[in-house]
Amino acid sequence: MSTRSNIIVEDQYGRVQVYRHYDGYPEGVIPELIKALEFAWPLPRFEADDFAAAIVRAWKDEGGGNIRIDGNPKAFELVHGDTEYVYVIKFDKDKKELFVEIYDWHDYYLDKADITKKSFKPKVTRKIYFSQIANYKAA
Repeated sequence: MSTRSNIIVEDQYGRVQVYRHYDGYPEGVIPELIKALEFAWPLPRFEADDFAAAIVRAWKDEGGGNIRIDGNPKAFELVHGDTEYVYVIKFDKDKKELFVEIYDWHDYYLDKADITKKSFKPKVTRKIYFSQIANYKAA
């Protein structure tokens, strides 16, 4: 069975969501995020749409649909019902560094929660700066 995930890239203007059909568990996603830096604007310039496209470019195999742009969510309303992990990538302006928030989505999986409500606030499981990714070990 595939481990599905959504990766939301967020900047001050909005969000762009990327869907990953398999290998969406943290050990599969977190180390691979570094690959997107090669195809994105050099930091400190950071734009959500550019970085989302860079993720797709870095991870897309020939043919197939494992990874794709999946919309512009306001919050978490576009997360797929069978998603197991959600990642939100942001830029820390003070540190001039990207970080990712990891959400274990099993508590909300298959419509266990109404993620379309404004009051919905999932809990961040872990926050990792990109400079820590080389030493990343799953919790």
